[in-house]
Amino acid sequence: MSRNRGLLFPLILIAIGVIVLLANTGVLSRPALERLGDLWPLLLVILGLQLILNYTLPRRQALLIGLAVAAVVVIAAVAYATLAPATSFGAQKADATGQIGGLTAATLDLNYSAAGVDVKAGSLGDTLYQVHVEYPAGENPPTINLDHERGTLAIRESASFSPFHLFGSNRRHVALVLTDRIPWKIELGGGAANLSLDLRHLQLTELDISGGANRLEAQLPPPKGSVVIDVSGGASNLTLRIPAQTEWRVGVSGGASAITINGSTSGALGGDFERQSSRYASASNRYDIQISGGASHLDLKTG
Repeated sequence: MSRNRGLLFPLILIAIGVIVLLANTGVLSRPALERLGDLWPLLLVILGLQLILNYTLPRRQALLIGLAVAAVVVIAAVAYATLAPATSFGAQKADATGQIGGLTAATLDLNYSAAGVDVKAGSLGDTLYQVHVEYPAGENPPTINLDHERGTLAIRESASFSPFHLFGSNRRHVALVLTDRIPWKIELGGGAANLSLDLRHLQLTELDISGGANRLEAQLPPPKGSVVIDVSGGASNLTLRIPAQTEWRVGVSGGASAITINGSTSGALGGDFERQSSRYASASNRYDIQISGGASHLDLKTG
């Protein structure tokens, strides 16, 4: 009899492990895993029901009923997550634009944790920016504020936090278009699973990325002056593409598992690393790339 006690909780852990394994092997898609995340309160229902059964029925009978209910709930949840229509469940949207006005330069200050952040430059006429944010239902919208006096576009997470949206950052996505008419300094924080920057047509003065990223891919414009690219807080995979004939310097502190520059790889770097192009020191237009906090892999491509 005593062997049967406390079996429900470890079996729930096993079920969670199986679900994560199915997701990692591709059997469960990312949208399906997100729908399962929405159903996490069912775990509380199962545990609460088991406590009631333990007080009202003999131990063995309570355990068998609890296991049967848990199995049915888990199977139903997986079936729902897998077979439900591929629409965003409980998603909300926020859109905003702003005008250039008299600005001659601007700063993007984006501090918003999200599954994906996409930033690109384009011709927007007199419009300074266009932003589209998707976030979970029940969560306050992000704050989007343009300070014309300072020339700063700030995008922030809501100050409030709801414990009922533990998977909120995995349901957020930011798509941002910046005007190509004036120079920009870009500061990105908060962390993102996937960070995509298409800045080929942007007048970039500085790029500062903190908070880490699972994957960062940036296409950079021809530099004007000495342009600093500063990535800190750790990042798994960084791909930086700069135009051909561009002079550059790469400095890495905190170690990296591998650094690839135009197809040539240096691996297992435990300490600091520095390399630069042949004419970097004398160039007036160049990139100074600084990676700190560790990186799994940096891939720099010119051309």
